[in-house]
Amino acid sequence: MANVLLIKNADLYTPESVGKKDVLVINEKVVRIADKIDADFLSLNVKVVDAMERKVIPGYVDQHVHIIGGGGEAGPYSRTPEVMLSDVVSAGVTTVIGLLGTDGTGRHLESLLAKARGLETEGVSAYIMTGSYEIPLQTITEDARRDIIIIDKVLGVGEIAISDHRSSQPTKDELKRIMTQSRLGECCLARPEQFSFTWELEKQGCRCFLILSKRQRYQQNILFLHM
Repeated sequence: MANVLLIKNADLYTPESVGKKDVLVINEKVVRIADKIDADFLSLNVKVVDAMERKVIPGYVDQHVHIIGGGGEAGPYSRTPEVMLSDVVSAGVTTVIGLLGTDGTGRHLESLLAKARGLETEGVSAYIMTGSYEIPLQTITEDARRDIIIIDKVLGVGEIAISDHRSSQPTKDELKRIMTQSRLGECCLARPEQFSFTWELEKQGCRCFLILSKRQRYQQNILFLHM
């Protein structure tokens, strides 16, 4: 049986303002937006919510969330806890992308994947990036390309520290190899590759990346963090 929701009298943004609208949602998908949608012509099980001209906006996508916790650089006591569903939705976020970050020893990609699947069950969209700050990469299948192809929740590679005091000081060839692995994985799935990098102003790491980024095939879908 279809799950039908009708939101009436919304001050709607899509994301630009489109004024006062009714929004019809069936099985969690927006199927119609109109000035007026009559509930009498819909399923008997329709749930009607009067927004009373409150703002209704698309959910935010947070591309950098340490969903199994972050921190730890000041010792075990400084580790932060896992993200809860309430932390996500209270900020208007409906899609999260989880990353490991600095600690690839006390935290693991398998736990990251399990947390993403748990959040998805609770009602938000959740994905992960394979890898962590250091090189060689941590992966689930021992290969970043295989992670991307085989595991539906893996969108790409990240968060890799390339010019940061916590990085493993990767060389140009190491970065090129990782970016190529990701690109091959995404090509097999016919979707854009995704990279995320932690970036601080240390000359050698910056120089390596700038050389690579001048190549057109690497210029899209790169997310810089902690700049």
